[in-house]
Amino acid sequence: MKALLVNGSPHKDGCTFTALTEVVRTLHKHDIETDMLYLGKGPILDVSDW
Repeated sequence: MKALLVNGSPHKDGCTFTALTEVVRTLHKHDIETDMLYLGKGPILDVSDW
């Protein structure tokens, strides 16, 4: 099994990152692989391009 953790905070290494890191540690203890995705500060999709 693999889990994807998504950080949507504008602060890459802020509180959300810290919380997700704790989740990663717990998942690894249960032999679950993880990937963490940081979305960044910009918009994911600009609807004006539609």
